[in-house]
Amino acid sequence: MERVNSMESGPSSVHTNDPAQMAGRTSTSSDRDSFSLRPTFMQKFKPPVATKFISQILQTHLQHKVYHAEESQKLSKLIAEEIKTKLIELGLDRYKYVVNVVLGENLGEGARMDARCYWDQESDGSAQAFFSNDSLWCAAVAFAVFYY
Repeated sequence: MERVNSMESGPSSVHTNDPAQMAGRTSTSSDRDSFSLRPTFMQKFKPPVATKFISQILQTHLQHKVYHAEESQKLSKLIAEEIKTKLIELGLDRYKYVVNVVLGENLGEGARMDARCYWDQESDGSAQAFFSNDSLWCAAVAFAVFYY
C-alpha cells in the first residue's frame, strides 16, 4: 500500500493500486506472492496420463460397436464429454481443455488429422489416442492450455 499526502484530501489520505484493497479486502503478502505464471511440476498437465485414460474410454465405448451414421454424432459427443470430465477430475484448476473426437466408418480408405497451436510449450500440452475395429475408427485429441 502506498501512502500519499495530498493537500486536497487531507494529510492522511491513502491511495492504493492494490485490487484487493480497492474491493474492500485487505491483501496479505501471501496473496501477492502466490500467483504464478508457470505451473509447478505437480500442477502440470501430463500427456501420458491423459493418453492412457483416453485410450481406455475409446476401448470401453467402441470395442464392440458397429458404425451407424445416425448414432455417430451422439456417440462422439458422449466420448468427448467423458474425456473432458476425466480431464477436469485431474484437479489441474488453472487449465482449460479442448476435446476433439472424430468418428468414421472403416471402409479401408485413409484419413489424416492435424492440428497446429500457438501456445506455451512449457505449460500447455496435448494427448491423443486412436481406436479402430472392423467397422469404425475414432481419433480423440485433448488440448490442455494453462490459464494465466
